[in-house]
Amino acid sequence: MRVSSKLYMHQLHAFKGEVMNNWMCRPAAKYTATLLVSLGLYSVALVLSLTWLKAGVEGPWKYAVAVLPVLPALGVPFAVVRYCQAMDELQLRIQLESLAFGFATTAIATFTYGFLQNAGLPDVSWVWVWPVMGVSWIVGSLVARRRYR
Repeated sequence: MRVSSKLYMHQLHAFKGEVMNNWMCRPAAKYTATLLVSLGLYSVALVLSLTWLKAGVEGPWKYAVAVLPVLPALGVPFAVVRYCQAMDELQLRIQLESLAFGFATTAIATFTYGFLQNAGLPDVSWVWVWPVMGVSWIVGSLVARRRYR
């Protein structure tokens, strides 16, 4: 058991469960809050970016406006890493296996589609790589959790 896990368990015992009643003390709640704020700001930035680009922003500002939604999206990896740092060994192993599955599956899927484009399939935007990776990560997580039940 990691030191952080032991300390967390000590906190739970010392406060007789009161820590669990405070939703901001739980790592999952902090992860969810950070993720939701990041995704909310991302949504606002995306709408602004698309609106300004349709309005005809020109010159170098066009590129800055185009990547505007990336700034709030940077909160997502921050939230994921922070959440992983708070996990115990089993949870961390499940996430590692889930991410490995998601990464490998996405690599094979994009690699395969690249070859199919040589046979005439249409080009697909890079924006679809993340949804493929996210779904693969979720599938990997379901498989890994079931395995360690």
